[in-house]
Formats: sequence, structure tokens, C-alpha cells
Amino acid sequence: MATLSYEDFQVLQLKFSPSHQSCHHLFFKPHSVRVEEPLKPRDRTLFCANIPPWATVDTLRRIFQPNGPVEQVYLQSAPSVGPPGLPGDSVFREEGDPYRVGGGFKFGYIVFERPQGVKNAMNKMDLSKVVVASTVENPIVVGVKRWAMEYNEQWRKEEEVKESIENFMVEYDKTVAEEKKAEEDMGEPDEDGWVTVTRQDKKKPPAAAVVKEAEDRARGKKNRRKKKKLVLQNFYSHQVKEDKMDRIQDLRKKFEEDKLKIAKMKSERKFRPF
Repeated sequence: MATLSYEDFQVLQLKFSPSHQSCHHLFFKPHSVRVEEPLKPRDRTLFCANIPPWATVDTLRRIFQPNGPVEQVYLQSAPSVGPPGLPGDSVFREEGDPYRVGGGFKFGYIVFERPQGVKNAMNKMDLSKVVVASTVENPIVVGVKRWAMEYNEQWRKEEEVKESIENFMVEYDKTVAEEKKAEEDMGEPDEDGWVTVTRQDKKKPPAAAVVKEAEDRARGKKNRRKKKKLVLQNFYSHQVKEDKMDRIQDLRKKFEEDKLKIAKMKSERKFRPF
């Protein structure tokens, strides 16, 4: 069984449909980091890179399911050691959501139910075969059909939108309450009588002050540019030489004018003792 590999990664050949000639290369290896994350346990998680934009969670689950039961599939725009991002709200979609089809190449974390799934993926997968993502049984909608489907999904019922907003506000209020409680707990003394002092950011200045400061900064930049131009006026050697020649000519001209003035003054002098 021939396998493809690159450094620590195993390479899986993946193409969109049976009619496509070319294929993408999906890289995967065991998730190995120093920081332990409960949602991405090191012994049960497979890290995937170079996932095509049209690949979905169901696609990755279907590819790696033969190695063992898959507990969860997470997609991210960039790899991280912290908690993975979850699918966004179906009503209010965020830009750059990695779970959205066509959002660019992404990274993935496949979490198996047992550690044996990672071992099977690294040692027993037949990587010589080309895997097809979009099949008749599991088609992936792209192109104009995908655009039309997403456009039609924008028109939701009022009850669904209201429910989404209420859920968001509940989570927001919960987060604010937890942060406020954590700040209050930090201000209370512990068993030994110590109080934890935290850094507090200064209040933001009013908008008018910010605008004025920006204008002053811009004006200062212009003045600095003018000064720089004056300083760099005779930067090149030929400029210095030309400047010296001009000054010498000015001095000669002034000397000749002074000579004429003195001669004129001598000729007009009335007192002549001799």
C-alpha cells in the first residue's frame, strides 16, 4: 500500500467530484501541543491542514469515519492551541466563518471517540486512493446554486430571528455578569488579607479630543516633512557644488557693486585739501 507523506504529515488526495481530473492534498497528523485543551484532547485529535474551501464538516467526518467513531469536527481559519471556534449563528453569519463553504482554505481538528482512531488514521488508511468529496449520495452545492441557496436562506421567519437575538443577548448578559463578578472577587481580600491589584485602563478621551489630537499629529507630520526637505536640500554632492558656485558669484557681484559705490563717493567728495 503506497502512502504519501511530508515531514510529520500524512497526505490524503482529495478531489471535488469524480469528473474532476486534478486533486487537492490534505495534510494530517496527530494533534501534539504542550497546552492541554479539553475539547481537543491530544490522544484523540487529528490535526488537518490545507482543507479546500468547499470541504464541509460532513465531508471530513465521512473521510475519517472508517478509522473509528468521530466525536466532533472543528474548523478554523488558523491553527491554535486554545478552544476551537464553533459554528456561527445561522441567521447572523460572520464574515470569514470557516464553517461556511467558499471561505478559503482552512484547518481542522477531527476528534475521535477513542485514541485508536488516530492510530488507524496514521497507519492503516489507504492513501494511494483518491477520495471524492462530492458524491451523488452526499453532494456539495457550490457556484450559482450555492449563492441562490444562501440568498434564499436570508429570508427567515420573524420567530427564528427573534429567538436568535434573544439567545445572543442571554449569552452576552451572562458573559458581562461573569466578568463583573470576577472583578468584584479580585477586590476582596483573601484568607491572608491580601488584595489582588489589577491594572485599570484609563478612560477613553471624548471624540472631539481624539479628532483634534489626530489633526495635530497630521499637522506635525507635515511640518516634519517640510523640515526634512530643507535639511535634505543639498544632499547630493553636485547640489553642494552648485550652491557654492552660486554663493561665490553673488559675493563677486556684491564686491563689484561696492567698488562702484566707493568710487562714486570719492568723486562726489567736496573737501579736497590738495
